Amino acid sequence: MNTEKRYKLNPTLARYSPILYVYALLLYCIIQPSYSSLYLFISFNIIIISNILLKYISKSIYLLFNIETIPLLGIGKRPENATSCGTYLDGLLSTTYGMPSGHSQIAWSVAIYFILKIIKKWYNNDKDNKPITILGYMWLILSCIFILGIATYISYSRVYIEGCHTIQQVIIGGILGSIMGFLVFFFENPVINLLSSIY
Repeated sequence: MNTEKRYKLNPTLARYSPILYVYALLLYCIIQPSYSSLYLFISFNIIIISNILLKYISKSIYLLFNIETIPLLGIGKRPENATSCGTYLDGLLSTTYGMPSGHSQIAWSVAIYFILKIIKKWYNNDKDNKPITILGYMWLILSCIFILGIATYISYSRVYIEGCHTIQQVIIGGILGSIMGFLVFFFENPVINLLSSIY
């Protein structure tokens, strides 16, 4: 792993991505206070916190069975000599567990949520008989590719630039994050409608 790569802009943004997501959602709550913004802020903070719980459960399973690796899942610990695996380059050896990758989980939950929102907007336009132009289709495809590219790069950086996770750890984080992103999207309207009826 080349340590100089870690100081470049793209890896730095990837490393800071969980904090950037939280700040962006907080800013969204301040600029446009609504049930929707509050729901998203709480939901994605729950996803971030859930990763700590998932790492604890994962560590407990590996320790309970006194194993270092599980078929398909691989090792639970971080790779050998993994340093600065949080959001800052502190140079300290990472003592936290690696399974699943938190950065990957958060990146894929955000990606899937926004892709579903884009597709829903496109579907609603089609349902309302609003003609969708070729530029509209191109925007849809390019937006989804761009969002998927960001999530893929964050996952890639955690393995090949930061050296903080194994491939299996980012894949499991990505799968869990994708499921969570879908759940945030799926329950958004029912929760907002419920909150609206209560308050």
